[in-house]
Formats: sequence, structure tokens, C-alpha cells
Amino acid sequence: MDSWKDHPLFRRAVSFGQSSQAEIERVTKEVPAFVTGVARHVPFAEDAVAAFYAALDPAVPAAKRVMIWAPLLYFVNPFDAIPDLIPGLGFVDDGAAIAAMLAAVGKAITTTHRAKARDTLGFSDLKS
Repeated sequence: MDSWKDHPLFRRAVSFGQSSQAEIERVTKEVPAFVTGVARHVPFAEDAVAAFYAALDPAVPAAKRVMIWAPLLYFVNPFDAIPDLIPGLGFVDDGAAIAAMLAAVGKAITTTHRAKARDTLGFSDLKS
């Protein structure tokens, strides 16, 4: 690999804008189930689920929705740069991908998206 641009993960993220509807549907089905399981306990789960709801919202500009899908696909993939099965480290790379996405499109995620995320994760019943 001569350049970081040749890395398969980078190529996948760049090509996600042209991804098939089947891949987007896969993420749409997997995110809620994934985050209500083990991933519910990672610190950025609420941000990831709120981003998921923003990606489904037609009121969010299409360019921002496309930028949200790649990190979500990476998040639900258990075999990424640091496998999610490694205790303590498994979600570090996922968190970095979600943080980068939030820095780029975070303003598109509304309080409504965040409320849906809290409800999906079962956090709406908890007192802050």
C-alpha cells in the first residue's frame, strides 16, 4: 500500500456515496439491533443512534446524510481496524469515526433525532 488513500477502509468510505440501496438497508436494519445490545454501553452510542435517525430524515440535506452512512456502517461491522470484541479497545476506532462524522455534520442532528436515540436505547426512562 503506497498511500493511506489505497487503504480498503478509505476506499470503502469514499465509495459509500455510490453504495447500493441494499447496503443502506442493511445498516438501517442492523443499527437499532446492534445498539440495543452490547454497543448500548459505549459512550457514543446515543450520538451514533441520533446520527442514524438524522440519516433517515429527508429534511437533512442529502450530502450530510451520505456523510453519516459510512461511519455507521463501520460502527456495525464487528471486524474493523480494532475488532469490537477486544475489551476496552474494541470501540476506540468506531468512536473516532463517529467523532469525525459529528464534527462534519453534527449540526444536522436535531433534538428530535437525539430524543429518538434516547428512546431507542432505553435512556428516556433514566433520570439525568
